[in-house]
Amino acid sequence: MRKGRRSIPGTYYALTFATLNRKPILANADVANIIFQCFDWLETDERLTWHCIMVMPDHVHAVIQLGHKQTLSNVMKSLQNFTAKQINALLGRRGSLWQETYYDHGIRRDASLNAIIRYCYENPVRRGLVQEAKDYPYWQCKFKMD
Repeated sequence: MRKGRRSIPGTYYALTFATLNRKPILANADVANIIFQCFDWLETDERLTWHCIMVMPDHVHAVIQLGHKQTLSNVMKSLQNFTAKQINALLGRRGSLWQETYYDHGIRRDASLNAIIRYCYENPVRRGLVQEAKDYPYWQCKFKMD
């Protein structure tokens, strides 16, 4: 979390976390599945509820609701440690995978929640990876996007 911020269980957060030195190693089906499965595991363990996850080549956007009795820093530490081990093993690499810091933004209004999910959905278009957002494969959302 950014300095001076605190976790509030039950709050919606927009998260962005990036690979170390922004190495573009995430946009492949196996790597994306590791990230998606980790969010599923954290949800099953009631540490968070995820709403959308966008895996870009060098960073991840996610919109989550923090679980009760959880801190955002502990959830992010678990997510980054687990995914780093799994992705490093898959890619035959070692060392740090993620940048130490991540961006978090508390979402307080439904309109903001919708706008942030839309921003995540359209990110591959803005980056020039696809012509239409629906064509980007490394995305999961619990809401229908059009």
